[in-house]
Amino acid sequence: MKKFARSIVSNLFTLLLSLALAILIWFNAQESDDPLRSEFLSIPITVIGQPDNSLLLDPPADRRVVQIVFEGPTSVVTQLTVEDFSASIDLTEVPFGEEATIPIAVQPKVDNVTLRSQQLEITVLLEQLVTRDIPVILDVRSEVARGYSQGIPLVDPEVITVSGPASSVAELDSARVTVFLNNAREDIFDSRQPVFYDQQGRVASVRGLDLSTGQVDITIPVVESAGYAEKFIDVDIIGEPAPGYRVLSINVSPISVLIQGRPTLLSQVDRVQTEPIDITGLTEPYLQQVTLALPDGVTQDEGEEIFVEIDIEPFFTTDTYNPIVVVQGLDETLEATVEPESVRVVLFGPLPALEALLDEEVRVTVDLFGLITGTYSLEPDVSFPDRGIELRSIQPSQVTVNITRLLTITNEITGTLSVTETDSVRVTNNIVMRHTTPEAGRQMAAARFFHPAHAARSEKIMIYSSPTVRLLKRVFP
Repeated sequence: MKKFARSIVSNLFTLLLSLALAILIWFNAQESDDPLRSEFLSIPITVIGQPDNSLLLDPPADRRVVQIVFEGPTSVVTQLTVEDFSASIDLTEVPFGEEATIPIAVQPKVDNVTLRSQQLEITVLLEQLVTRDIPVILDVRSEVARGYSQGIPLVDPEVITVSGPASSVAELDSARVTVFLNNAREDIFDSRQPVFYDQQGRVASVRGLDLSTGQVDITIPVVESAGYAEKFIDVDIIGEPAPGYRVLSINVSPISVLIQGRPTLLSQVDRVQTEPIDITGLTEPYLQQVTLALPDGVTQDEGEEIFVEIDIEPFFTTDTYNPIVVVQGLDETLEATVEPESVRVVLFGPLPALEALLDEEVRVTVDLFGLITGTYSLEPDVSFPDRGIELRSIQPSQVTVNITRLLTITNEITGTLSVTETDSVRVTNNIVMRHTTPEAGRQMAAARFFHPAHAARSEKIMIYSSPTVRLLKRVFP
């Protein structure tokens, strides 16, 4: 019996040893097929246990991550993402306003993974959120105008509510708004951005703080002092400018003036006038310092000069001229006729300048330089003195120019002028006429003719002829 028991125990031991060896061999085989591998990931940190009315200043939200290193079978770790891990910090025991180092709790959400990261910690700064009213201080600089007084300023709002970390809010002392009066004569209404100052009187930043408003409205009443009044100025003009001129504008600087006197007198004055300004015969702008015509008992505040500027300009109108068209640049061997002989020119400008413009000062010309025989339609040029005058129109805008050639033939005639088959000459009362046939064409003859009625001298006659009988010119030596 004892022998049987020993046999059973021996066999059981052998069986267990074989099983252990088999498991070990299986694990070794598995590890050879799927070896261990290490990887790392950046895991976002979740904040838990944060007290109400608190703000985690450090680290900021975009830097709340932890780098972890983990190990496991290759087939497992290569598939893991940040969703397979959790990381958190607990702020329950963290004091306000002090930096503290706390652990980061990281847990894998899958099996067969081991964390290899060491000392998973983070430094945090937790601040209490507070709300505080900061008073608004109005800083008024310079003075209102003489004869005026400043009323009680109104500031809206009088305090600015600031919310944020206790350490930042506690540094603030005041919010200041600066306004310059600059000799104001009217109520001041303005909206300004306040500047915050700390307890040491230095400019403080409010970045990261919540403000109830970013603008402060200011109202500063400005009223006339007793015995002073601000009145508008009227300019007293007498006379008229020179004929052909007009008053374009009248400006006074300043437009109002401070006057002094008993309140009962000042209440009766609506506006004040300058001393009379005579513009009779003026043709140019007028600028001069003037004085005021004030009622008895009322005086002007000293030290203020008044200037009046009167802009005078001529009337502008149009006038019409009909100059003869003058030919320029024509070759000596050519002659030209213009149709029409005169044109209608309309000029625009100051009335005095047009009235002084002579008819002969308006010239119309056509330039025929380089042109040969023929008929042309040309645009004439108009010239006139430069006195602020401008050309408005010319009618017609173009003229017709006919250019013909001039031929010369010289004949010496003694006694009776001979007559050929192609031409004939007839003299009547010193008028020489030449008749030519169409075959003769256009021609000119120069002759010395002895006329019985003028036996004492001979005449040199320039005879121009064409297919028709024409009288052209007679030239005496």
